[in-house]
Amino acid sequence: MLYTITVVSPEVEDFVIELQIESDATFADLHQLIRRSCAWGPHKPSTFYVCDDHWHRDRTIPEQSYEYDTMDEVELGDYLDDEGQRLQYIFDAEEGRGLLMEVSHINYGSHIDEPVCRRSHGTPPALVLEKLPSNEKKSTQDLLAELNAAALAEEDDMEPTDDDLFDLGEIDLEGFDFTEGE
Repeated sequence: MLYTITVVSPEVEDFVIELQIESDATFADLHQLIRRSCAWGPHKPSTFYVCDDHWHRDRTIPEQSYEYDTMDEVELGDYLDDEGQRLQYIFDAEEGRGLLMEVSHINYGSHIDEPVCRRSHGTPPALVLEKLPSNEKKSTQDLLAELNAAALAEEDDMEPTDDDLFDLGEIDLEGFDFTEGE
């Protein structure tokens, strides 16, 4: 079986790659194909998640683990069996960054010798986000102070005006039961 897998990035709007890989290839093979297709070098450990139709994670397939079967141990065909099946590929867990993937086509009876990137459009997301220099970083206290100041400014903008006030004489109290002690 030959899978065609479409890969997009939530960070980069016009980025898309289309990969072709055999069902008996491992998730490690898919991992390497993604890295080659995006021109990424080695980096922090990555993880695949097999997802349901709503992108909820069902299965975890990490690069390294003592708890789960790893990418080297799991073949794609063990978990991918339907067109439209979804995956997440998290390449930067620290920052919560990843790619969204979908099995866009399954070709039964076809075979290729090597996994291949069949189509590539746009620029892939940067493997590593540029960090602010340490002198530009803000402490947690500074960020909280900024958020509090913004919230107070919003409250000032929300002062009631004469149009927001009402006259108690305009309220029809008929139908309301005002009994004490119940």
